[in-house]
Amino acid sequence: MPDSNPSLLLFVCTGNTCRSPMAEVLAGHLCRSVQGWSFASAGLFAREGGAATEEAQKVLKEKGLDLSGHRSRQLSAEMVQEAEYLIGLTSGHAELMKETFPEAGDKIRTLYSFTSQPDRDVLDPFGGNLTTYRKTRDEIESALSDLILSIISPLKTQQEEL
Repeated sequence: MPDSNPSLLLFVCTGNTCRSPMAEVLAGHLCRSVQGWSFASAGLFAREGGAATEEAQKVLKEKGLDLSGHRSRQLSAEMVQEAEYLIGLTSGHAELMKETFPEAGDKIRTLYSFTSQPDRDVLDPFGGNLTTYRKTRDEIESALSDLILSIISPLKTQQEEL
């Protein structure tokens, strides 16, 4: 019987218009056949209701993914409580989340913390050209592979064994 309340993985960046929405959509795409997980994004300093940048939309469209319906949102205590994991795109994002929501410290990580380069950050492409956005998209996608192998695949295997 599928879990009626999927585990939420929440990606967090600064404005929720570039990195975290790209991570949300890419993770959803990479895990489209995995049940029990949902993906969302938010920003630490997001302006509510803003669209994803045009460049972020274009570089995801190149992969056949649609970011046009994304609307930015500010990270809230309710989101923090609902999330199984809070994934900061930089160590600064993770640190600020830990300061703001100390009760959630054990579920706050960075995207790169699942990789062989745990101290690395996903640089902000905001204001950059399409080449910069493509590099960020590909960087996020690569790091997501390690996150999926670390979190989602082991849980999926455990559930299949039950």
